[in-house]
Amino acid sequence: MRIGMSTACFYPQPLEEILPIIARLGVHAVEIFFNTESEFEPRFYETLGAQARSLGLDIVSVHPYSSLMEGMLLFSDYARRTEDGMMQYQRYFECAAALGARYLTFHGERDMGRTDDPARWERKCAAYRRLCTLAAACGVTLAQENVAWCRSRDPAFLRALYRDVPELRYTLDIKQAYRSGQSWKEVLDVMGDRLVNVHINDFSAEQSCLVPGAGTMDYADFFSRLRTTGYDGHTIIEVYRSNFHDPEELGSAVHMLGRFAPI
Repeated sequence: MRIGMSTACFYPQPLEEILPIIARLGVHAVEIFFNTESEFEPRFYETLGAQARSLGLDIVSVHPYSSLMEGMLLFSDYARRTEDGMMQYQRYFECAAALGARYLTFHGERDMGRTDDPARWERKCAAYRRLCTLAAACGVTLAQENVAWCRSRDPAFLRALYRDVPELRYTLDIKQAYRSGQSWKEVLDVMGDRLVNVHINDFSAEQSCLVPGAGTMDYADFFSRLRTTGYDGHTIIEVYRSNFHDPEELGSAVHMLGRFAPI
């Protein structure tokens, strides 16, 4: 298990400016949060990959900006859009593979308060299976994240996906569990042995997202529970630019977390 950091921490700074900052903080693993379509062009991401390698950064996962639209792109009743969406994500998987990333973080459908009849549920599971197959063909794994404004906010939904889409893997996000009114422990229990990626932060009674060490999160318990599940992947610091004044605050968080897992 190793500590990493997401480029999302520094949004809206351009990606190519963020990687040197992360490297200076002593981190060696990174998740790339792509912010626009042109960043998925080979001429951009190949240069970004070369920069990451020169800085000694291991790109663990990628996170597409289109996560806001995944329900509409991939799970709607409009078949032609679904086909276009599949081809779009094919390119994203190819980008992830070119960067050496193992995972693509996925949000899925928005939570619209609806439930699916059996036929619609099966169609959506078929879309998940197809995405997993496209990803696997590129040597990449699709990782469903728990997200407060998506259907994945609900442990019951995650449990149903676990049952019906065994190819799917998972990303645990602490702040998103908090915002959903769920315990991260319950979400972790559902994801279990299919957890492949973790987004880590801190929180308090007043704020759902803080720099690690600035809130009430019990990291000793957290890392102990991760190890109990057999998890041996990365824990990626993912906070917002409004959560800190100086990047050195993130550097301090990295070293604090280093008590529980290597950097």
